[in-house]
Amino acid sequence: MKIQKPPFQGNDNTQLITGATNKTNKNGNMNSISGANLKGESLIDQRRGLARKQALKVVSDAFGGEKKLDAQMQGIKDEIKRLQDVINEKSTDTRDNDARLKELQEQYGIDPDSEENKNLDQLALKMNHSNDGLSDEEMGKLSEYQQQALFYVAKNQQNALDIDQAKAQQAGNVQGYADMKRERLKSQDMLKAQDAAEEIMEASNDETVALLTQEMIDNVDEEQKEREEEAKEAADKKKEEKKEEAKKLEKEAMQQEMIENIKEHAAESQRTSADAKRAVARRERAEADNIDADSMQKMIISDGASMEDTQDAVNLEINNILNKLSLLSNDVKGSAIDNQI
Repeated sequence: MKIQKPPFQGNDNTQLITGATNKTNKNGNMNSISGANLKGESLIDQRRGLARKQALKVVSDAFGGEKKLDAQMQGIKDEIKRLQDVINEKSTDTRDNDARLKELQEQYGIDPDSEENKNLDQLALKMNHSNDGLSDEEMGKLSEYQQQALFYVAKNQQNALDIDQAKAQQAGNVQGYADMKRERLKSQDMLKAQDAAEEIMEASNDETVALLTQEMIDNVDEEQKEREEEAKEAADKKKEEKKEEAKKLEKEAMQQEMIENIKEHAAESQRTSADAKRAVARRERAEADNIDADSMQKMIISDGASMEDTQDAVNLEINNILNKLSLLSNDVKGSAIDNQI
């Protein structure tokens, strides 16, 4: 019996093995959904399970063939035994018939080598193999001994034929049984099936290692891709931070420049205001100095002027001087405000 290993499905038939299905994502790309996601078991577990089933099938087929062969051989053995039973039964019946013939010979005083006894073989042969058997006339010519002994002789002849036929069949069955046993030893189907099953499991293990290796490679590639994306994001973020820092420094520089300009302008304004104030003060002091005591006295005190009129004149002149100096007072106040700012 020849053992054939079922072909083990390789990587090209992964979708067939795992029952993988496809669906379209939102971008129009096809995403594979393996049976591992649907059934809760990994591709490796599915491959191992399939390998076990295939190995079991090889062994089961071989075992089934062995059992079938066992049944056939047992049938032959049973037939040999049945034929032996037939042979034994016919042999026992023949011995019984011989015993009855001997009793009849003794009863009738017949010599076994006599013509009367020898003729029984021919008569029995005709009775067994002739379509008509012995006629009444032929039976009427037989002696009383022959009429009784003929039955046993005929049975023994038939027993001999049955025994020969059974032995021939038995010999054929024995030969057939021996041939089957010899071929069975040559084929060694169970051993071959076990070897085939081991090869399937080894192939499954090799594929498992390949799948694990590929999975590791995929994981490394995925991790490398993630690291590259993270590095790119970090670089982009750092570049953006540098841009923001440059903008901030530029803004701070502009603000500092504006502050310096304002300070410079304020200082210039302050210097200008101070110069203007000093010029006005000098002018006012010069005008005030030009008023001599005599003029003041003439202006304030005149003949016939009362004390009250004199006091009013003095007060008016003082107000005039203060009015002339009012610009200086306001400028001083403005300068103080500028300093506070």
